Amino acid sequence: MERKLNKNLRGNFAYQSFKEGYRSVTPSLINRSFEWKDKQINILLESAMLELGELNAYSKIFPQIDLHLPLFVAQEAVASNLIEGSKSNLNQAFVPETSRSFKRIYEQKEITNHIEAINWGVKELCQFPLSVRLVKEAHRILCSDLPQKEDFGGKIRPFFDSNDSKFNSSFEYMPPNKHELKILINDGKKFWRNSNLELPQLIKMAISLYQFENILPFLNGNGRTARTLILFETLELKFVHKPIFCLSVFFEKNRLEYYHRLNLIRSRNDIEQWIKFFLTGIRESAIHSKEILQSLGHLKVKYNELIESKMGKKRHQSAKLLMSEFYSQPFLTVNEVKNKLNLSFQSANQLMKEFEQTGLIKELVGARRNRVFYLWEYLHLFNL
Repeated sequence: MERKLNKNLRGNFAYQSFKEGYRSVTPSLINRSFEWKDKQINILLESAMLELGELNAYSKIFPQIDLHLPLFVAQEAVASNLIEGSKSNLNQAFVPETSRSFKRIYEQKEITNHIEAINWGVKELCQFPLSVRLVKEAHRILCSDLPQKEDFGGKIRPFFDSNDSKFNSSFEYMPPNKHELKILINDGKKFWRNSNLELPQLIKMAISLYQFENILPFLNGNGRTARTLILFETLELKFVHKPIFCLSVFFEKNRLEYYHRLNLIRSRNDIEQWIKFFLTGIRESAIHSKEILQSLGHLKVKYNELIESKMGKKRHQSAKLLMSEFYSQPFLTVNEVKNKLNLSFQSANQLMKEFEQTGLIKELVGARRNRVFYLWEYLHLFNL
């Protein structure tokens, strides 16, 4: 006999079998109509859509935007990992393997996995719609080659580790047991595809994110997967046509409030405050990405002027080609420049020397092998 789940927002307590033996909460099903009383939601929704539209339009006319996508993706990955307590920074995504600190190898792997998961999902969305399969594969990539995580990557949890919950609150909460997960996941899938609900898509995204963080379908990495899913949703819905939207930056800056507002849905049955917070995050994140693009436009003009005024004409072409390489990979060695631009080592070394003398790049302190240089002002635009 199929068990019916409680329809109120807060859910009810349900017991697992004797063998599994822990008390768990059965969340409400979400594939149904939602209404709200707070009129501020309508104002925030309008503002968020306006800012998203401006960001998307601006990104479409921004010259060679694809060169800068690795930095936007890395910024999202770093911010999302910081939310989980990881000591992450943007350098870890780009510093060459030979120059990475052994002590930080695990955190660096978490960042590079996250970037790979996003890049893989972005490519998949060009061919296939957003699906549970895509989310599970993104989670598998997130967990790959990480001890105690990779065995469960991409797999719905068979149990729950009560010590792993990121939700600290004054009331007891345990996510739904494995027998109810299938029902809840299918319900979430139907909710996302249900056009008869006549709900604004940003409201659906807010509810979907909460529900994902509520049911915790995986043993680990639920938060990072949920926030990656938001980026995938904005791309699938064509709110942005490139992965330049970084909602995790807003959540990281307001980390305590982020978890507090998620918990308020459970403790007070108040989802409207979460929707307002989410819409504020959408708006602020769109503005944040737009401001980066605007600053980046000014910086590129400055770089071109420095190349043309400080370097000989014979260097202009190779210097501009090198600058394009730095935009996608802001940390480079002389050997990498040699290979990428098909130059002799001597020519590559001289070009990097002129870049350093002009103030375009700086040398990374503490590089263990080879000298590593980075495009410091450019990198600063994306640092958290």
